[in-house]
Amino acid sequence: MADSLAHLLTRLQDFLQQEIYPRELEWLRLPFRELEPQLRQYKDTIKAIGAWNPYLPTSHGGQGYKLPEIARIGELLGTSPFGHFLCNCQAPDAGNIELLLQHASEEINSQYLSPMLEGHGRSCFSMTEPDNAGSNPTLMSTTAIRDGNDYLINGRKWFTTAADGAAFAIVMAITNP
Repeated sequence: MADSLAHLLTRLQDFLQQEIYPRELEWLRLPFRELEPQLRQYKDTIKAIGAWNPYLPTSHGGQGYKLPEIARIGELLGTSPFGHFLCNCQAPDAGNIELLLQHASEEINSQYLSPMLEGHGRSCFSMTEPDNAGSNPTLMSTTAIRDGNDYLINGRKWFTTAADGAAFAIVMAITNP
């Protein structure tokens, strides 16, 4: 393990033990809307530790860690129900951020991605459908048909991950049956 990763993991573990683990039981009793501002106050500390957006390239405010390093960081963050959120790398936001980075227009990125990179706002992910088995993407029936510069979405979604408090949704749909 590289010295820089070892140093990060030590600092992060110390932070979790001193600041987060002792508060977990209290926090788990709170509605997330009340808890979120308390968790967000640790952002500067997480940035100073070097664990903010650990999976993103440095060009987008991340730490630029590679997959094996991210796995080690994720293993440690997973010791707390709040670990990934504190470092701005929680599901589904982490994956949605990557989708926006790779595929979204500048306008969409300005409106949705930029705030998420700074830990302001959250997203959700809509894949599961009531008439199909679970979240199997090969069994979706929701369609998105191009209409000029827009898409017309036709279908039903449910059990949308992280919908409560999300600023936008990534909707999984068939565009080319």
